[in-house]
Amino acid sequence: MKYDILNIIMPFWRNRKKYALKKSVQSVRDGYKQKLSELSQKLSKEKIKVVFLIRENQKWTYGPLYKLFEEDSRFEPCVLVSLLQLSHKGKDKTRNNLEENYNFFKQRNINVDYAYRNGKYIDLKEFNPDIIFYDQPYELPPEHSPIYTSEFALNCYSSYSYEMLDCEGDFTQKFHSYLFKYFLEHSLNVERYGSYNSENAENCVVTGYPKLDVYLDTKEPHTDVWKDNSKFKIIYAPHHSMDKKGIHLATFRENYKYILDFAKKNTETTWIFKPHPRLKYALLRNKIMTMEEIENYYNEWREIGNIYEQGDYFDIFKTSDMMITDGCSFLGEYLPTTKPLIRLVGDKALKLNKLGEMIVSGYYQVYNKEEFEKQIYDIVVNKEDTKKELRENLIKEIIDEKETSSHKIYSYILKTISEVN
Repeated sequence: MKYDILNIIMPFWRNRKKYALKKSVQSVRDGYKQKLSELSQKLSKEKIKVVFLIRENQKWTYGPLYKLFEEDSRFEPCVLVSLLQLSHKGKDKTRNNLEENYNFFKQRNINVDYAYRNGKYIDLKEFNPDIIFYDQPYELPPEHSPIYTSEFALNCYSSYSYEMLDCEGDFTQKFHSYLFKYFLEHSLNVERYGSYNSENAENCVVTGYPKLDVYLDTKEPHTDVWKDNSKFKIIYAPHHSMDKKGIHLATFRENYKYILDFAKKNTETTWIFKPHPRLKYALLRNKIMTMEEIENYYNEWREIGNIYEQGDYFDIFKTSDMMITDGCSFLGEYLPTTKPLIRLVGDKALKLNKLGEMIVSGYYQVYNKEEFEKQIYDIVVNKEDTKKELRENLIKEIIDEKETSSHKIYSYILKTISEVN
């Protein structure tokens, strides 16, 4: 009889992560209530461990939030670095960046450890986290999925990207719905997620966008990121989305040669090439360039300007004079600089949501090379920026000058734990 019971129990135990993936959203949310009760008891007795799971340092959103937890003796924050599954499986060798991620945080005196060692993912339960913040919803192994980790931690997320597209994938049933809280940049996105499914809005909290807290910091930005600060400083930030299926924002195929040539010819300007971290992989995957051609193209930018590929990029935003991009998140992230931005728009680009439409009304959208050439000439040579005042007013929509987004998240978590009956 005892042997028969073990035969029943052991397969379930060995595959507990697999079974955990079948849990209902409601059961997960009920479990969070129990975890909150445990943390309420723990708060006054021992440290609450807050883990930030990071696979790409370029998508580091939580710098000021980490510091707030670090300054509170009741919490113990830690960053765990890992790999995206495409890199783990060897399909994307352009972002095998585990050591780069580790060093990024080590250099910033952040408590960091590995959640991936010797080619294997480490079960997050081994780190005894009470709260987990994710960097992104993509390419998570079962050991790191919020469906599984909800068994022992409160799972939280603030998007690495300012969500400006009319895309249902911004709220997924396999990731966002299993979170304890999804901290959002704007109420318009809560309304949007609720329109897809009324249950979506239940775990959403509007706090603003933590990345933008950097604009409330009075610290002077570094200017040594530019080759020549005396010239007009331009960022070119191309997106990766050139697959047949997807959001189709990328215009790189049509514009990459032209913009580089423009930069070479117009010597009164200086440039930073700021590619999306997935760009090299996308170029290889879509057979647009070989790796040799990619490296040659990047080297051409190094000869006339600089390349910036890591996270913590707001110094280049603050010290620039203009941005050119076909991306999405940077449209929101660049706005507080009040500087002009030229948005490159392709024929198949996914439409913006209400929040996105509001923000890009302060920018210059171009659809072909002729429009681009005229617009950049107006800004750089004629010093014409007719939308500057509009951008200055739009900033009030996305930044709360009285309280940072990070402090709102920190306060929400602390209050929620403290007030559990």
